[in-house]
Amino acid sequence: MNTTPLISVIMSVYNAERYLHQAIDSILQQTFPDFEFIIIEDGSTDRSAEILEMYAKQDQRLKLIRKSKNKGAKGFIENLNLGLDQAKGKYIARMDADDISDPDRFQQQMDFLEKHPSVFIVGAAMNGIDENGDFIKFLQVHTDDHSIKKNMLRNIALFHPVIMFRNSDIRYRDKMISCEDYDLYLRMMLENKKMANLSTPLLKYRILQNSLSRKDKTFIRWMMVEKARFFYAEKRKTGSDSYHDFNPDDIQNILTPEYKNRIEDLVFAAKTAIKFEQKEELSAILDKIRQHYPEKNTTKYQIALQLSGIVLKLYSKILF
Repeated sequence: MNTTPLISVIMSVYNAERYLHQAIDSILQQTFPDFEFIIIEDGSTDRSAEILEMYAKQDQRLKLIRKSKNKGAKGFIENLNLGLDQAKGKYIARMDADDISDPDRFQQQMDFLEKHPSVFIVGAAMNGIDENGDFIKFLQVHTDDHSIKKNMLRNIALFHPVIMFRNSDIRYRDKMISCEDYDLYLRMMLENKKMANLSTPLLKYRILQNSLSRKDKTFIRWMMVEKARFFYAEKRKTGSDSYHDFNPDDIQNILTPEYKNRIEDLVFAAKTAIKFEQKEELSAILDKIRQHYPEKNTTKYQIALQLSGIVLKLYSKILF
């Protein structure tokens, strides 16, 4: 095997035995064979480690990194950066342990990057599949740099499991839990890195019922998305952001009654709840403000509890 492969594939694995064979096979059977497959085994309690050991013995392209303790979402980001630190390839390809890459994925994405040296990262459309591998929906994409960046501030415009980008010193930020990809793209935009997507679906993205976030976790993720946007706007305006002063626990515990957040965090959470029309969360946040900061006037936020639909959206724009 070439000691300097053209592509380095990075995949984190935790308790993925059900779909792991399909995911690995879809990479090892790529029509473009010049890659290394860096897999971080994240302390699984099922047969994932055993399956990976078997593949590692069969194919020298697979490089297995074993971790003894799983650290959850923060550990996932750590794994991605560990893979980037180990990567030798000219290009980095992402892969998740329950998805299936099209056999021609690497060839198409690598050809595109070779032909377009000004493009830093390329993604692709995806086909959503269910637990049994049956088609659910087509996930389309904007293809050109301008459209991708124009839409990025509203919705994520590059699908993380199917990206390929040029190997560089760029890394994920470990505090951006459940939002590390979005934060990465926004920082790429600040560095004027050109983006693209291929309109052809190059990955089957598995949408699992047991992976759907609980309502409170969804709200926490929205808060992290808003924090990533805040950092983007902050750095664009001033040349730096306040990431190093950010404590993700303040967001992770925003709905925990006994956790005393700063008033700035609670106001940020209230604005996020109004923006995403989450009245239950807004009510809980206002209760925390009254409990910990009784002197704070919350009238303008309480008004939002009485509004809905278009009226609430208009009020949100007026208010913020």
